[in-house]
Amino acid sequence: MRAWRFHEFGDIANFKLEDVEAPAVGDGEALVKLEYASLNPADGLLVIGRYPGAGDLPLTVGRDGSGTIEKTGERSRFKVGDKVIVLRSEIGITRQGTLAEFVAAPESVLAHLPKGWSMEEGAAAPLVYLTAWKALVVQAGLRKDQTVMVTGASGGVGIASVQLAKALGAKVIALSRSVDKREQLVALGADVAIDDSADDLAAQIREASGGRGPDIIIENLSGERLDQHIGMANLNGRIMVIGLLAGPKAQINMGQVLFKQVRIEGVHVGKFVPAQAQEAWNRIVDTLDAADAKPLIDTIYPMEQVQEAFAQLGGGHMGKVLVNVASQS
Repeated sequence: MRAWRFHEFGDIANFKLEDVEAPAVGDGEALVKLEYASLNPADGLLVIGRYPGAGDLPLTVGRDGSGTIEKTGERSRFKVGDKVIVLRSEIGITRQGTLAEFVAAPESVLAHLPKGWSMEEGAAAPLVYLTAWKALVVQAGLRKDQTVMVTGASGGVGIASVQLAKALGAKVIALSRSVDKREQLVALGADVAIDDSADDLAAQIREASGGRGPDIIIENLSGERLDQHIGMANLNGRIMVIGLLAGPKAQINMGQVLFKQVRIEGVHVGKFVPAQAQEAWNRIVDTLDAADAKPLIDTIYPMEQVQEAFAQLGGGHMGKVLVNVASQS
């Protein structure tokens, strides 16, 4: 089979398309013939050596994927030909990932493709929607009619957060510097979309939140922006740190944290065990179906153009970047 692999850390150029043996299937596993894989920023970080916990090299990254069951073990809940998706697991981190024609996956991290979804949509959704759900529902305890502010809202987790928060009855404020993306974010469910480079950003957020500030902030930026966002939060606000697009280090005014009683938490979807991921995924699909919402896909690249796909992921995309791993040049 063909698979993208790297043999040493240090440069995304180390990631190359190779011919390798198809994976063997162990107890409790299924062999999936993949059709699409979805890229996530952490995939590139892993290749260059900036993501902790990578498995033995050579390694194939890719955490999301959709395909059909090629082979199962005994007493499987799947049958050959079933359309499935890969949920959050060690695939693409310590196990060989989805940027390949086949992947061997524990059945506990596979789910049937949701009814009415395309294979592309199935590949695009799991990691970002599970992350958004964990932040909004599991950790922040989102309730109907609360206000949610999403920073970096045009990324994969940002869009998932906008859609899920709106579907769960929240008022949603989305931040993006792009006029076009702000228009798209409103179409996707945001009540208001604001330019996060505006000089009067704090005043606009205050007005949009009815003078109180957001109850929950989905923090995709962090860095020097975190202190500013703490200042915008409502009393007893929750800031869910998901991304570090503005940098991993922040200097914050602890007085704001103290007197506002703000709670700042990291969100790591990898802490979901398979049973938790399955339960969350079922609730995500029901929530999206009830809102008639689907994942947004930016671009689909052929198997040979994974390097170009990573370049697209690094700048300007709106929605998920996919690779058609079944395509042949």
